[in-house]
Amino acid sequence: MVSAPSSHRDAYQLAVDARDPRFDGVFFVGITTTRVYCRPACKSRLAYDRHRRFFNSAAAAERAGFRPCLRCRPELAPGRGVATPLDAVSRLAQLAAQRIAAGALNGRSVAELAAELRVSARHLRRALEREVSVSPLELAQTHRLLLAKRLLVDTDLPMTRVAYASGFQSLRRFNTVFREQYRMAPSALRHGRVTPARTEGSLGLTLSYRPPLAWEPLLRSLGSEAPRCERSVQIEGHVGVVVVENSAADSHLVVEISESLLPVLMSLISGLRRVFDLDAEPAVIDAHLSASGLAELVRRWPGVRVPGVSPDAFDATDRVLQRAAGVTSAQALLTRAERWRPWRAYAAQLLRLSRSEERGSVRNAAATHRHVTSITPIMPSRD
Repeated sequence: MVSAPSSHRDAYQLAVDARDPRFDGVFFVGITTTRVYCRPACKSRLAYDRHRRFFNSAAAAERAGFRPCLRCRPELAPGRGVATPLDAVSRLAQLAAQRIAAGALNGRSVAELAAELRVSARHLRRALEREVSVSPLELAQTHRLLLAKRLLVDTDLPMTRVAYASGFQSLRRFNTVFREQYRMAPSALRHGRVTPARTEGSLGLTLSYRPPLAWEPLLRSLGSEAPRCERSVQIEGHVGVVVVENSAADSHLVVEISESLLPVLMSLISGLRRVFDLDAEPAVIDAHLSASGLAELVRRWPGVRVPGVSPDAFDATDRVLQRAAGVTSAQALLTRAERWRPWRAYAAQLLRLSRSEERGSVRNAAATHRHVTSITPIMPSRD
């Protein structure tokens, strides 16, 4: 059985009953009577407990024969947060899943990806089966299908461009896989849909996150000013402009990208999610830091993000952090920071914000992250 562990079932039942947005993307629920799978906060009528199956990934739900809900749209859910500390197999699966989400298996083999990760293809398959309950190819196919579904519903792109932007190598293959998996033609998703107006040469998408999101501090850490972030980016030889704004009421970012970036859309979306730290679980992180002596800072800046770095990254030699924490040495700061594991990068962000406020400065509150000013893919370029 590929559903979530039984130890989580009671908690997941309660989350679905409450339509709790904190669990969005953490798990998915399949309804056995309709063979549809949903996000935990789906607004559809609640199914009986006995008709629910829980999955730790959308790919696992699709492997079990469930189709994505057309109402809550699982393809828009945020990804799972980084779980630390991890054993070696979990770290491998996490890294492989990130690269697959960025398109690492589009036109390439599992053996090639495994070689890049310096493991055997067999070991890579075992790691992903253990962590997300699917094979690398099944995970890659789900990413392609769900991205295609987004483009079909949210854009007016021609079918051929949808297919290639989603990572399929041909329109025929796209049509075949879509019909087999979802039991409908791709064009059926556009019946009766009105797509929003867009600027010529650009494409609009949304990227969901789990609220809250400390948007202005995040922009400052990226060297931008509210209300938006605008960057020129280059990925695998494709150049374009990306504009990102926050829609706090909808818990998603609104992203406008140049159509010139469509051939690397999977890699771009993955990079955006990483740079803006959209897969973080602020309810978990904030609760942990609040209980570890930083409750006042969490109250002032709930939902801080750490763009493009490990959640436990921490530089104890940083004098700004030492002063903000009220210590005078790196060793003293390391000792204090032990209670903040595994979220020390978020603690550091809060301390920098506090120090910046104390000095009455509007300078960047995350000085060590100033180098993160462009959106880059997480997989190696293949130019």
